[in-house]
Order: sequence, then C-alpha cells, then structure tokens
Amino acid sequence: MRGMVCRAFGGPEALQAEELPEPVPAPDEVLVSIRAAGVNFTDLLAVEGRSQLKRQLPIIPGTEAAGVIAALGANVEGLRVGQRVLATCIEGAFAERKCFRRDEVCPVPPEMAFATAAVFFIASMTSHYALVERAKLQPGETLLVLGAGSGVGLAAVEIGKAIGARVVAAASSEDKLQLALARGADVAVRYQRGPLELEAQKQFSRELRSAAGGAGRGPSIGQLSTLGETGGYDVVYDAVGGTYSEPALRALGWEGRFLVIGFAAGMPSVTLGPALFKNADIMGVEPAADEHRLPGRNPAMMERLFGWYRDGHLKPQITARYPLELASDALRDLKERRAKGRIVLLVNDAARR
Repeated sequence: MRGMVCRAFGGPEALQAEELPEPVPAPDEVLVSIRAAGVNFTDLLAVEGRSQLKRQLPIIPGTEAAGVIAALGANVEGLRVGQRVLATCIEGAFAERKCFRRDEVCPVPPEMAFATAAVFFIASMTSHYALVERAKLQPGETLLVLGAGSGVGLAAVEIGKAIGARVVAAASSEDKLQLALARGADVAVRYQRGPLELEAQKQFSRELRSAAGGAGRGPSIGQLSTLGETGGYDVVYDAVGGTYSEPALRALGWEGRFLVIGFAAGMPSVTLGPALFKNADIMGVEPAADEHRLPGRNPAMMERLFGWYRDGHLKPQITARYPLELASDALRDLKERRAKGRIVLLVNDAARR
C-alpha cells in the first residue's frame, strides 16, 4: 500500500511516497479503500511541525477522504462492504487505504462523486457549526465572509445564502471573488495582500462598511474609526485573521457576532473597543468536539448538509486535482496562498468518478 509519509518536519517537500503495511481493521473500525483525499491547511501545519496536536513523527497527513468500504471490524454495524463513504480522522488519509473508527465514517449520496465527498465534510461542518449553532444567523441578516475564496469561506457563502442572509464576500483576488459570486454572494470586496498598513486598514474598513449598506460614521475609537449602531454586519466570518480582522470588527453592526475561524494571514491583534461599544459578541469557533467533528455522530446535521447538496446550495468548488504522489505540490499551493476553493488528491481509480 502506498502512502505519503513525513519523517522530518519541514516544508511540503518533506512528504515522500512509501510502501506501507496493509492496514487491518480493529473490531470497531472500518477499512476504506480511498479514492480521493481532501487537502486542508491543517495538513500543512502537520508537515511543518506547527500543529497544535503536537504530532509525533513519522506521520501520514490527511484528515478527510472518500472511498469504498473494503472490510468491517467484528463489532461494526449499519455499514456494508462496497458502500461509498466519506471519512474524517486526525491524520492518515494521504494513503491508498486506511482504517477509520465507525463514528468517523458516513455513507454519501449515490450522486456525490468521490472527489466532492472527499472535501465535503470539514468545510461544510465548520461553517454550519459557526453560522447555525454559534452565530444563529437568521434570514434577512447581513453576513461578511473574509477569505471567501477558500474552502471554508465558500461553504460559509453557500450556507449563508441557503439560510437566506445577504452575503458580502471578501477575498484577495478577482478569481476568488468570482468563485464566491458564482456560489451566490451578493456583493464582492477585494482586499490587497497584506499585511495591511494603517491607511490600508482604514480604506478596507470603509469599503466593508459601504458594502454592508450601513449608515454614517460612528465615534472614533483608537486609530481606526468605527461604525455606530445604525448599520454594519450582523455576522462576520473571519477565516483570515492578521491585519484584516480589526477593520472587519469595526464594520460589525449593533449586537453583531464576530466569528473567529482561522488565521491564514497570521494571528490578529485587535482593539476591543468596537466590541464594547457595539454590544457585540466575539466567538471562537473550534468544532473539534466529537459530536461536531465526527459525521457518524451527527446524522441530523449530515442530512441537512446533504439536503443542501442535493438542492444545489452546497457544492464544494474543486479547482485543483493532483495524484497522490504530488501531495507536496498541493500543500505548496496552500502555503503560497495560491489555492482557490478546494484541492483534491486522486487515489486509485478516483479519476473515473
């Protein structure tokens, strides 16, 4: 069995293809013959040795995949050999076969291709958890998505529209904005590649406020002006961080909710005055608890997500496909921020579906 192994932390080039022992499922495990694997930012962090999970070498990265059940452990019920499934894990999906726990596996609709299934769960689940369970986004509210061209960003755009919100997409390039607009975003705002100097932050904040449709200029707090309670975003979904977070926080409306998703542009440093004067909430989003992370433990959420998929509201935008052996190239796309939408590794006969 082939797998992509990291034996020394470093850049994407640290991954090497190796022949590995065939996995055998334990009593509560499912052996999946992987057809496609999703590529996520957490995989890059794992290879670089920056994962908060403090993983021990050697590691096989990869946290989500799709394929066909090849064997079942003795205690596994409700699944069958030959069934098409998606699966999540802490690591190990960049391989031809892997054993997953029963609750890490979920059957997929027959019309869902392996490549789509391999990138469906993590981004969709994260955005659903953030917008539905944490922010409680309502129809008619205004949502700002920072990093709208990324996998989680596009999922947030799609889920926001499925709920009935007005969605403003912000991204660093025109092609990323076009992806967001194609998936339903109402307005697009392009920001320059950072880090942003003070004047650029002010300009970005003005553009965001204009796109929100808010009225007027509020009081001055610190070096950036902030919006009063008469306008602004009901929810901000920040998957970028860095110097983009504070301009977005200042564009938040009265009693708005600011969702901290990730730090693709670095850890932000923000003034908390806007949160106080807007009576706003700042919410960290880490859906790592098993009831949120594992698809097999949340059938109601999976049925809703699959329903949005069938209705055309939620479909991952795959913009790059690599064979398993070129996983390093896929991670390099993420590292250099060239990635748009989702990147998929094709394994075995995945190219047929």
